[in-house]
Amino acid sequence: MRAFRKWDRNAAARVHQFASISQAVSKRIQRAYQRKAPVIYPPVELERFHANQQRGDYYITISRLVPHKRIDLLIQAFSNLNLPLIVIGDGPELPKLRKIAPANVHLLGYQPDEAVVDLLSKARGFVCAAEEDFGIAIVEAQAAGCPVITYRQGGALDTVIEGVTGLFFEEQSAVSVIEAVQRFEREASAFRVDALLHNAQRFSKARFLQEFQKFVEDGA
Repeated sequence: MRAFRKWDRNAAARVHQFASISQAVSKRIQRAYQRKAPVIYPPVELERFHANQQRGDYYITISRLVPHKRIDLLIQAFSNLNLPLIVIGDGPELPKLRKIAPANVHLLGYQPDEAVVDLLSKARGFVCAAEEDFGIAIVEAQAAGCPVITYRQGGALDTVIEGVTGLFFEEQSAVSVIEAVQRFEREASAFRVDALLHNAQRFSKARFLQEFQKFVEDGA
């Protein structure tokens, strides 16, 4: 690792200009390389999504099924809550997660885009227990009018407005997830679809292209 770190520092020194996808990543670059990295949020295909005014009773998450996404915490939490949870995504953790999932948790594996859009547009809430560098699915949920319940770290701090487009929980634990979902159940009527859609527009492709062009021109 010592040799790798030396190579990495030398390679980073040859970088003309850094950009980052969230404030969390920008701070990480500053700590590692002592370089500024302005934030340019990734483009999200917002036009794919629509909001359904008639929401279902289920919660949803969309994720690659790998350990650091902490889908196991969501399954534990919803097992105790006894609320319906739909998990969309594939990955090496799928067989293990299916073994621990109770009847109210449905692991659907890979789903085509049309199914994802439809399920998001009707979901009661989107849940995420991972620390995401940005978290495109979190923005997609808001573009579908679906409030977000997520871990208070990483890119979610840039994309979710607490009390307006979602709620945060403080720890990566089943107990913390449970408390956040219970709070959401009490406050769900306060989340307005128009506020969710308005916030999602901050991450459009048009905005990305404009900011990235300015970044390149300023660094030329």
